[in-house]
Amino acid sequence: MHIKINTNMSEFFRSQMGRKLLDGDIPKLVNVLERIAIQLEKKNTLEEKRFRLDEKLRKLQIKEANLNAIAPNKNA
Repeated sequence: MHIKINTNMSEFFRSQMGRKLLDGDIPKLVNVLERIAIQLEKKNTLEEKRFRLDEKLRKLQIKEANLNAIAPNKNA
């Protein structure tokens, strides 16, 4: 039975549909997957930058709030 499956697969890839799959569909699929991966990497990079900026902003807000609490009239 195992030999029959291999024979059928071999015959399939020699057929017109098999050639189309190997020569056209699979390379297109790989290309699309590569593009998706690139976009995900870009998205992750932007999200990391945004997270770092949000952290800096929070720290500055805390620092400013602490300064205002210590000397509220000096900064007004």
